[in-house]
Amino acid sequence: MTRGEAWLFHVSNALVAATGVGYALAAYAAVPEDPYALVNHPLQPTLQHAHVAVAPVLVFALGVIWARHAQPRVSSGARSRRTSGLALLALAIPMTLSGYAIQLAVEPQWRSTWVAVHLATSGLWGVATLAHVLRRSPARTKVSAASEAPERPEFSRARA
Repeated sequence: MTRGEAWLFHVSNALVAATGVGYALAAYAAVPEDPYALVNHPLQPTLQHAHVAVAPVLVFALGVIWARHAQPRVSSGARSRRTSGLALLALAIPMTLSGYAIQLAVEPQWRSTWVAVHLATSGLWGVATLAHVLRRSPARTKVSAASEAPERPEFSRARA
């Protein structure tokens, strides 16, 4: 995976998480001053629209990461961080589908069901993403150790 692809994933993931948590707090934790208000917090519609706008970027990033990172690693039999990676894959599907289902649901009972599924899978997604990204693979550890090694004199001279 290139730095650009990693950047796309991390930035889109952070934006989706920030807007999603902000929207959830505005919609479910805020108490409106006016009992007849249509929204619980004035930022609720803005946060919802921002979340719906940036989520497709994360879905796109997931497709790129699947094609260029996950699928080749699964096919090659690589073991490093496989558990957290497969957990991310398993969570991405219901998280994405429930996000779309919330927007399509007409019946209040179905909407509540999809919201619960989306909140649960999104929370688990956040934990699994942190576990996957923060856990260092043996290959990255070797590269880090090599980059921290003192420079060899023949390679540290400036070339004229």
